[in-house]
Amino acid sequence: MTPGLIDAHVHLGLSSPIQPQFSFQISAAEIAADIFATAGATLDAGFTTVRDTGGIDGGLVTTIAKGKVRGPRVLSCGPVQCQIGGHGYYGAEWEPTELWSSHHLPGLCALSMMSGNADELRANVREAFRRGASFLKLCVTGGVVGAHDRLTDTQFTVEEIAVAVQEAAARGTYVTVHAHNNDGIRNAVEAGARCVEHGTDIDESTATLMAARDVALVPTFAVVEQLLHDTAGAGLGESTRDRVLGVRERMTEALAAAKEAGVRIGLGSDLIGPAQHRRGEELRLRAELETPMEALVAATKTNAEILGLSGQAGVIAPAHRPTSCCGTATRSKTRSCSLIPPMPSSFSRPAEL
Repeated sequence: MTPGLIDAHVHLGLSSPIQPQFSFQISAAEIAADIFATAGATLDAGFTTVRDTGGIDGGLVTTIAKGKVRGPRVLSCGPVQCQIGGHGYYGAEWEPTELWSSHHLPGLCALSMMSGNADELRANVREAFRRGASFLKLCVTGGVVGAHDRLTDTQFTVEEIAVAVQEAAARGTYVTVHAHNNDGIRNAVEAGARCVEHGTDIDESTATLMAARDVALVPTFAVVEQLLHDTAGAGLGESTRDRVLGVRERMTEALAAAKEAGVRIGLGSDLIGPAQHRRGEELRLRAELETPMEALVAATKTNAEILGLSGQAGVIAPAHRPTSCCGTATRSKTRSCSLIPPMPSSFSRPAEL
């Protein structure tokens, strides 16, 4: 028995081949069909809650919540907040930045928003909240998927990140950051971010700082495997595979450093493109680096804490004793109104869950 699984790093809005989607080679109808299919497959895989860290608009969250499309509970940051010319911009080099928003499909896809300074970032995060975001995500370093930056690039200043943190706090929520290198991670922690995605190069001192500030980490091993072994299946060129070489080994070292420092560590797949049926791979990959139980707890209890859903998801807890049809507590084992059958006496439930 296990709680519903939680994937803390998904991109439902990137369910079509990536490069064709970004270059207007796929119709809005097909993009929507791909997103809806991925949402249903995610639920069928046992993931009852996901945190979408960039790519969908509030309309999709509402549509799934209304039951018009099968899918898990979705928490979304809406469009990712990016520095002009930084990670998250996938237009051609000749394409003016201001045209990038034409890649959005209002109510369905909202890929990323570009900011050149703190004032522009403040306006963009307010727009993201207006469009239904429940938290914020900033890219504070370069990334693997993209040709305009490097993993070693540091993006956004501490002061700029703090603007997003302030706007999130004003709404009772938080900022998470896409970050690979230590300088970007430390800037985000200093500014008040609450979570780090990827964390590829986290070293001992950075992990210690994260633990002291109670900043969580969500490693993403499944996407690394995907890009190493099926780059074309994601709709990306071979240059992307070259950029991901060595990332798995460094992310493994970062995971160990974070565990040693006592950082809360969640679990996210980060799968992109149409091959998102491998969501469970993240559990298998983590179980090879930790115990299977630690991987399962990361995908349930810890992820629920990171997403702000403690008590609502990620745990198995005793239900309130149901009442009988006449309003009194049911005691009979043979005539019970309980919706949950009695637990076999031989079943031992791990305390961590």
